[in-house]
Amino acid sequence: MAEKVRESAAEKKADAEERDNDKKLVYTDDQVKKAVDLINEQGYVTKKDIPEMDDDDWSKGFADKIDDVFKASDKDPYIYYEKFDFAGGEIDTFIWNMDVIKTRDDALKKLADVLGKKIVR
Repeated sequence: MAEKVRESAAEKKADAEERDNDKKLVYTDDQVKKAVDLINEQGYVTKKDIPEMDDDDWSKGFADKIDDVFKASDKDPYIYYEKFDFAGGEIDTFIWNMDVIKTRDDALKKLADVLGKKIVR
């Protein structure tokens, strides 16, 4: 009987993950424009600027949208997306121009500073 409960819980988890993978990710022109402008001005964008970046799947696709805009322009920054771990098990995403913020470590420090997080080493 207990085994069936575990199987049922595993099935429920798999179903939830499948639903999450199927969710429609929507990016507005205003969000993309704001992110592109911020990357041009300060070199990065965070969930502090675009709250939807709190969702990892959304952020990953958002980085692609931002990169597409730059590819279609005369500017060609190296746009990078990464998830970083912080104290307390928090994970946040960061999208930045590697021509401005040169290393992952510098990006981690910048994100920690902007969001007021403590870096775990």
